[in-house]
Amino acid sequence: MNRFFLPPEQIVEGNVIFPDELSRKIRKVFHLNEKDAVIVLDNSGWEYLVQLDNTRNKQVTGHIMDKQVGRAEPVIKLSVAFSLAERDTIEWIIQKGTELGVARFFPYVSSLSSIKELKTNRARQEKLESIAREAAQQSMRSRLPELFSANVYEDMLKQTSGQALKLIAWEGTAIVQQISAEMLEPLAGQIERSLVLLVGPEGGFSAAEVALAEKYGFQQISFGNSILQMETACLAGSAILLNVGDRLLGRSNLKPR
Repeated sequence: MNRFFLPPEQIVEGNVIFPDELSRKIRKVFHLNEKDAVIVLDNSGWEYLVQLDNTRNKQVTGHIMDKQVGRAEPVIKLSVAFSLAERDTIEWIIQKGTELGVARFFPYVSSLSSIKELKTNRARQEKLESIAREAAQQSMRSRLPELFSANVYEDMLKQTSGQALKLIAWEGTAIVQQISAEMLEPLAGQIERSLVLLVGPEGGFSAAEVALAEKYGFQQISFGNSILQMETACLAGSAILLNVGDRLLGRSNLKPR
């Protein structure tokens, strides 16, 4: 069944009004009509079963037939901080990271970043948000990840100040410091089990940048003997951390708003 995230204001008193562009896709791409039902999500943790009422006009409407709690999010609220890079690389990280269960994305620019332009136009931001939304719909998540604007390296470190645990992946770290259940045990006593994984650009981090991250509370981790590309490290690290976290701490019991 098709799943669509909508702004809460599109869901009023049991009725749903689909935005124009989504209405067009419902008619022309998904070929749905009044016989069909869809799942609508408002990014609060709830799922609504919606019967389509009008698919012939420009704006499709529907009514809510049922409501239930959406699928649980990972027990760890994982943020991934990554360097600005080529467009395809960024889109891949956001798409696949969303599918895996990443909650926040923090792009940044450091000394060895391949792209150093911080300014992002609105069309580009909307494209990334669309990629995240479609990935969340496809993977049946009930919440969308947050996409932060790109920042300079130290300002990004400051942005992560509220995270309960902070890890920086660096090729200079001894391989004995690999991800483990013991590493995540400090999260067990936290109300919000938030964790940020910081991954360097293709050129890596300088020793000074690693030291600066440690000043802001990051601890070094290793991915082993292999030196991974940035996007590989982001996704492999996310998959490992989320899997270890779920096995150690159980699934999230976060209630819908």
